[in-house]
Amino acid sequence: MTENRLASLLAEGTFVVTCEMIPGRGANEAHQGKELEIARELAASGRIHAMSITDNPSGNPALLADCFAEDLLKAGVTPLVHMSCKDRNRSQLESQLWALERRGIANVLAMTGDYPVSGFSGRPRPVFDLDSVHLLQMVSEMNRGLQTKTPKGTTTLLPTHFNPGAVTSPFKWTEGELLPQYYKLEKKIVAGARFIISQVGYDARKMDELIRYLRLRDLSVPLIANIFILSAGVGRIMNAGNFPGCFVSDDLLAVLQQDAKSEDKGKAAYRLRAAKMIAIARGLGYAGVHIGGINITAADVEQVLDTADELQGDWQEFAREITFGKHPGFYLFERDPKTGLNLDVLAKRYESRLDGPIKGNYPLSRVAHKIAFTKDKGLYPAMSWVSHRGEAAKGAHRGHRLEHIGKVLMYGCQDCGDCGLHATAYTCPMSQCPKCQRNGPCGGSSDGWCEVYPGERYCIYYKAYHRLKHYGKEASLSETIWPPVNWDFFQTSAWSNYHHDRDNYAHGLSMPKRPEL
Repeated sequence: MTENRLASLLAEGTFVVTCEMIPGRGANEAHQGKELEIARELAASGRIHAMSITDNPSGNPALLADCFAEDLLKAGVTPLVHMSCKDRNRSQLESQLWALERRGIANVLAMTGDYPVSGFSGRPRPVFDLDSVHLLQMVSEMNRGLQTKTPKGTTTLLPTHFNPGAVTSPFKWTEGELLPQYYKLEKKIVAGARFIISQVGYDARKMDELIRYLRLRDLSVPLIANIFILSAGVGRIMNAGNFPGCFVSDDLLAVLQQDAKSEDKGKAAYRLRAAKMIAIARGLGYAGVHIGGINITAADVEQVLDTADELQGDWQEFAREITFGKHPGFYLFERDPKTGLNLDVLAKRYESRLDGPIKGNYPLSRVAHKIAFTKDKGLYPAMSWVSHRGEAAKGAHRGHRLEHIGKVLMYGCQDCGDCGLHATAYTCPMSQCPKCQRNGPCGGSSDGWCEVYPGERYCIYYKAYHRLKHYGKEASLSETIWPPVNWDFFQTSAWSNYHHDRDNYAHGLSMPKRPEL
């Protein structure tokens, strides 16, 4: 395996620059040839250290990222392949990773992925068999030498050479969204993420917040800031929430629309803003930047990088200028009046939500768990005895049907048999989360609302955070990495699986202890 340039530069502390490519639909379309040509031009300059390739962005079909990655590799360009969990189950994701290893493609970016929107003859069925934390665990296991069962016993496969990264979004404006996002980030790092790329947003104080959070939690991992060369047209789409996870405020949209009235349609202003953000990222201590945009050229990127170099000395001034957050919006740290950034002082967390849609049947569920499902207490020994007797006599728990009916009425249970209610404060991750997330939220929520059902359904982690916070237990969302659903248990008794220590509750991975928030 040849040396991984991106991994080596990050390890050396070089300020890295990656650029994003969007293959689009088709195999040999004109825009795909144009994308490859731009990548070659940028790589030839020596200033771009890797080209990242999206995986069915915005939930639409596109050329497989692996294919573009192989073309880049042949041209001497370092690829960074996005891998999302929305379209492939765990077996197909593993197969894809083996193929990348065989081709010598080492850099992968693990993410949950946007909810599928379009496909042949309509919307495709989403998969979400794993989440991004599980995918990172798989990559880490493969790097150590994956152990597999064979007829002759356990075999350890040859170690792979992946350099896995992950994404996160500090651009969340409610306490109930932001903290679960950071809790999941910690899980991604423990699961094996070697670098982190932030989502799209235009607020220097939030960029600073992300760095301070990792420092506060004693987590050391290179951060790469997402710098999107934003036009008024794309800004309007992001402002409307049609690019999940990307935040453009009303104030910023107004500025973009004013810029667009200039003779060059705002292009110079858009590039200048991106250059200022690169200067801010470098000044704050980010390990690099990830540059993206729609219909940008190699010359655009080169000009942005040149301007950023020229402006670097004034980055603190730009940090006071690039403040397009949401007002009012929650920040984890108190504001520094001198710099406009943050102090190393945690802000008060006053946000409280326990109205009907948030509270639900959680108090009743807590009582039931305490009485019947707390190990070796209350009714647990009796229920365990019934479960063991039922399986011994019939091969299946005889109360399964009654159990399922009750859980359907209370939680919309889909009878996975590997219950995740404990992970999400009794908001079922299988029926209430379109992406079936068990280790934390995706990046697509907005103002507490689910990406897929905005204004109709709250994100289950927004609900879980506030349910737990009412009892002072919100940090429990960061304490365990829960395994993926074991489909051997589908349509079997989750209660029996729990009492036999077969389910995910018995196989969660405890997170390292961190300083208190």
